[in-house]
Amino acid sequence: MTNFTLPENMKIVQAHEPESADAMDNTCDTICLKNVSKLWVVLHYDGSGSASTDLVITWNESTDVASGTTSAITAVCPIWYNIDTATNDTLTRATDAITFTVAAATQKNQIWVVEFDPAKFSAGYDCFQIRSSGGNASNYVQVMYYALMQYQSDVPPTAITD
Repeated sequence: MTNFTLPENMKIVQAHEPESADAMDNTCDTICLKNVSKLWVVLHYDGSGSASTDLVITWNESTDVASGTTSAITAVCPIWYNIDTATNDTLTRATDAITFTVAAATQKNQIWVVEFDPAKFSAGYDCFQIRSSGGNASNYVQVMYYALMQYQSDVPPTAITD
């Protein structure tokens, strides 16, 4: 038996509501990781639409949640993926990287997971944002942040303010 309770141990933030992949470009929420031990980003991709445009995912660091001062995170992160969720539930470990590409040509529903350790921030930075480019209007994406909090709480502190 474990004392782990998802809503008390993890801060769950909808980084981006389900939207067409081409409209998601750089519009995910930026969150503050001051009280976070580790962050997982989960991207759900509906590939049943067009196979014409890949979706490229990267991540940035910033000094505040308004993303006033930002830069690309250059430390590699662990990544997992399942490029056909209709046939299996296995996540495969990818090579650690600073980006990944969701290939539209598969035309399948996919899940991608990025693990980020806040210790990888550059000095003076403590906020995180998923960014994207490409994508097609007939494919849809949703992004969720799951932050492991440093301290368990009935109501974990907010991550969307500094």
